[in-house]
Amino acid sequence: MHKKVMVITNIPNPYRIPLFNLLHKRLKREGVQLKVVFAAKGYKRRQWIIDMKTTRFDCSFLKPTRIKLGKSEKVLFLYNGLFKEIRREKPDIVISIGFSTATLKLWLLSFIKSPGFIIWSGTITTKGRKDSFLRRIYRKVLVRRASGFIAYGTRAKKYLQDLGAEAGKIEIAINTTDTEYYRKETESLRTGYLDPGSETLLYIGHLTYKKRVDLLFSAVQLLSKERRGFKLVIVGDGPYRKPLEELSARMGISDFISFEGFRQKPEIPGYLTRADCFLFPSEYDVWGLVLVEAMAAGVPCISSIYAGATRDLIVDGETGFAMDFEDREKVVERILWILNNREEAKKIGRNAALFIKKNASLQSSVTGFIHAIEKIGNVIGNVI
Repeated sequence: MHKKVMVITNIPNPYRIPLFNLLHKRLKREGVQLKVVFAAKGYKRRQWIIDMKTTRFDCSFLKPTRIKLGKSEKVLFLYNGLFKEIRREKPDIVISIGFSTATLKLWLLSFIKSPGFIIWSGTITTKGRKDSFLRRIYRKVLVRRASGFIAYGTRAKKYLQDLGAEAGKIEIAINTTDTEYYRKETESLRTGYLDPGSETLLYIGHLTYKKRVDLLFSAVQLLSKERRGFKLVIVGDGPYRKPLEELSARMGISDFISFEGFRQKPEIPGYLTRADCFLFPSEYDVWGLVLVEAMAAGVPCISSIYAGATRDLIVDGETGFAMDFEDREKVVERILWILNNREEAKKIGRNAALFIKKNASLQSSVTGFIHAIEKIGNVIGNVI
């Protein structure tokens, strides 16, 4: 009888499909089946168009029952039908996303005969975020019963350890996307690309307050006093878009800002190709996949010290720059250096692309998953 690994997560998206495809391929070589269970096909905030024909793994969708949390765009999935799915599939190991309702249900199952479960988490401790007492107790309780852990990066690993997880039970599966896609697409687009002479600063992401795009506006206002031939291109949409448009008008910098709206995955390489600098000012991001994409494309990046990915991916001055965007003078100083030192900046972009290829590829992420599964397999019957 084949062994089986089940992954439980919220919705399909363009960066997880390639990961699960490769994980399926690696597990299949070992005679292990992969089943991915999604809570729903999507929800309002997510505007991706997903072609499920690109999936190579077995998957199913639970009844899409969810709760909208207050006025925010956050959604709590209830994972209705999960117990039935587990009884039917009989997985040997279940990997569940974060401290979700699905993980709570696996915790309940752990008190009876059940598969070993792994918590796959990217949560970090950072500026302005402090877990409530009850949230921390809840997460500690879940951690205590888990068989193992998969962390997005080093800061996520530290968070799990702070909750009581043993370091030896935590594997890092670097949170990433199909980096080769962005590298190859931008390389192809750059062939024969004619530089228009204008300078492009690029931001990609969902527009919420915590992304702190307003800090970029402060930098743009200061930069505009010294330089005119540049534009900040904002790719993305969200509840903060209109306030940002109004803010740019009040600050008198509308001519330097271009709101492009949401763009699908195939459109992103074109923006990365034209970018002289990628800016990631987020005040709170458990990771930051857009940073991975920009680095994979060889774009010089300035990344917030508060984003989870920065510590793992940015070697300051070598693969990019780590900064506090509250210090707009230093941010502008760094942007000017990038714009005024094109060849040196391009070298940093090339370093970034090589670093991502070596340390943050899909292959390296899947290896982290495999190691976590192997550890639990030894406990419950040598799954791999």
